Parts: sequence; structure tokens; C-alpha cells
Amino acid sequence: MTQLIINTGTNDNSGDGDPLRVAFTKVNENFTEVYTDIAALADGNVVTDIKGSVFADDSTLLVDAVNGVIPGYVSLATLKTEVAAATDFADFQARIAAL
Repeated sequence: MTQLIINTGTNDNSGDGDPLRVAFTKVNENFTEVYTDIAALADGNVVTDIKGSVFADDSTLLVDAVNGVIPGYVSLATLKTEVAAATDFADFQARIAAL
């Protein structure tokens, strides 16, 4: 459902807006939809998909929806290999930074 807009008329008491019953029916329907969506989110149900790329707070691209990739993704196998090959903590840091 799209948001229901209440016609408030052109001027105070002009009589050309929604009657009170119609206006508050729209208010109730708007709130019912919002609370239904909030309840679904609280239950862990996502009601819609994210469409488009996802960026972090610092404008880092986290998900590239155009190309369908997650930039900077490192597989667990690659990570295990690099950790096992590290000779000390400084080497470990350098190897992880290079990924």
C-alpha cells in the first residue's frame, strides 16, 4: 500500500478537505502498515530486498550490485593459508594487509 495523504483543504475550515472520519481512517491504515512492517523486522523477517550497491559510513563500497561482487572478499581457505604461512606477527600483519 502506498502512503495515504490526508487532504487538509486549502484554508482553515474551508470545507474542501477530507472529513474527519475519512482522515482518521487514512491515519489508521498508514499506522497499521507501518506497525506490520516493524513487527516483521523485529521477528527477523526481511520484507524487501536491498536494491543497489551498499556503502559503509566512510564511502567504502561493501557490495557492488552492478557487478554482483563483494569487493575485498577473502575466502576462508586463503585466510587459513596466509595465517599458516606467517612466521611472526609482523609477517602475519603484512600478509593480511596484502589481501
